[in-house]
Amino acid sequence: MHVPMREGVQLSTELPEWVKLSIADAVVVFGRMEQELVEISWILKDADLKQRLKLARVPATENFIMVIESVEQAEDGLKLDALKDSFRTLAEERNLMVHGAWNMTNGKPWVVWHKFIEDDESIVGEHFEKWRFDRFMLKGEHILGTLRKFHNMIEEKTGVKTSSIPRIN
Repeated sequence: MHVPMREGVQLSTELPEWVKLSIADAVVVFGRMEQELVEISWILKDADLKQRLKLARVPATENFIMVIESVEQAEDGLKLDALKDSFRTLAEERNLMVHGAWNMTNGKPWVVWHKFIEDDESIVGEHFEKWRFDRFMLKGEHILGTLRKFHNMIEEKTGVKTSSIPRIN
C-alpha cells in the first residue's frame, strides 16, 4: 500500500548508535541461526562434502522449512506452522534490515527496500522502531536456542559432528 511521505517530514541520513547496534545484533543472531540450520541439514541429509557445500548455499528459510518438516514427519500429527511462519517473518525482516536503505524520519528509523516498489512516483519505506528490533531479537534468540538444542541432540544421537566451532548454549 502506497503511503506518500507527508510534507515537512525531517529526513536525515544520520543514524543513532542504537539503530546501528540493533541492526548489527539482528544480523548476528540471524547469521547464527543460519549456521545452525546449515549444519543440522547436513546431518539430516547425511551430506558428503559436495552436498554440504550445496546445502550451505540454500537460503535460510528453505533450510529452516526442511528441518522443521523433517521434525514434523518424525512425530505423527505434529504441525509446527506457527514456528515456520515466525521464521519466515524473521527472514523477511532480516532482509529488509540488510538490503534496505536506512534513514531517520522525524527521529524514527525508516528503511526503504525497492523490492516492494509499487509505482514510478512513490518510495516504499517503513518505520523500524525499537520495539520491532526487540521483537526480532526475542524471537530470534528463542529460535536460535531451540536450534542449538536440536543440533546438540541430533549430533549426540547420530554421532555426527558437523562443526569445529563450539556451540555456546
